[in-house]
Amino acid sequence: MDSNQEDHFDRLPDAILLLICNKLLDAKTLIRCLSVSKRFASLIPQIDTVFLPLPRVVPDPKPGEGLPKKVFKVFVQNLVTKLVRFLQHIIFARHATNFKPDHFLYHSPYGVLKNFNGVKTLHLELPCIGCDMGFDSGDHSLRLLKWKAEFGQELKSCVILGATSFERKKLSSTNTGNEVRDEEEQECFQPYLAEEVLDLQIMWTISCLVSASVRHYLLKEIVAKCRTLQSVVVTDVSKQGKLCMAEEQLVELRNITMNSMGTSTERTPIPNSCIKLWYEPVMEFPASGIVMKGVTVMVIRPVNGGVTWGEGKSDGDLLVGDLDGKEDHEDKAVFREAVGEMVKRKTKFVMELSSF
Repeated sequence: MDSNQEDHFDRLPDAILLLICNKLLDAKTLIRCLSVSKRFASLIPQIDTVFLPLPRVVPDPKPGEGLPKKVFKVFVQNLVTKLVRFLQHIIFARHATNFKPDHFLYHSPYGVLKNFNGVKTLHLELPCIGCDMGFDSGDHSLRLLKWKAEFGQELKSCVILGATSFERKKLSSTNTGNEVRDEEEQECFQPYLAEEVLDLQIMWTISCLVSASVRHYLLKEIVAKCRTLQSVVVTDVSKQGKLCMAEEQLVELRNITMNSMGTSTERTPIPNSCIKLWYEPVMEFPASGIVMKGVTVMVIRPVNGGVTWGEGKSDGDLLVGDLDGKEDHEDKAVFREAVGEMVKRKTKFVMELSSF
């Protein structure tokens, strides 16, 4: 381009350029834009919407730790995976109060966010971490576990959708689900849950609540220092869980004394809570060809003085929100339909969860 030719981009007013930059969202891209020109360097800090993926901190290997040792570690890890998972099941159910999530190590988000002066909407994305339950079951089906939690100073509510099997298959026109319904009728009217079903649901509950409480703890420094924030969402790469905080909840958290922001290994305690649980052995969706087995929906709310409380929302209102499903809109629709069908059932179970 001729050096004398006018650059029409420079003719854009700052308000339009700022609107364009706000659409970029990605923090890494925005920080690179700081070096484009003096004009960009003055506008980028005014961005009010930021998406920030956080890489997990990988500790440097100790001196002398060579390839044979690493291969041995991988071998041992694969060998005892099933045993460890079984032990975790027991530990989560019996010793949740002693849980120390020392594997939750991230680079400080504030180190990036200090480049922006007026962030109002923040979306943090975390890597997959050890406490998050994997979906792969080693066969043609997937294990499903989705959750959404709302926090202020502490937990306000948490919704969990889980299934022991989640798969697509063609449903024959001759089989309209009679066999499936027969299986449902045999189990869904039982006034209790089988021990193995209840054990799995306890493990799901503890896993989701621990993940949510660690994410909430991670936000404390950010909320305290970024005083312009009005909305925060924390998700993960696998789209398993979502933590949400609105402006009122952020103010509530910001106003408390931050005495425990010392280490990244801590988490926010979970208060005494009430769990409402719906369970179906099998659910199928002929339109999409999706079949779920062992379907569970849980609504968790704190209990204060024997009274269940929250943000003034009904169970239905909490369940309407997205469970941060996959990018596949069809799957999201199925998840919403599954939750809607589950809560229509009159049969539900109520349990209490002690603080941990």
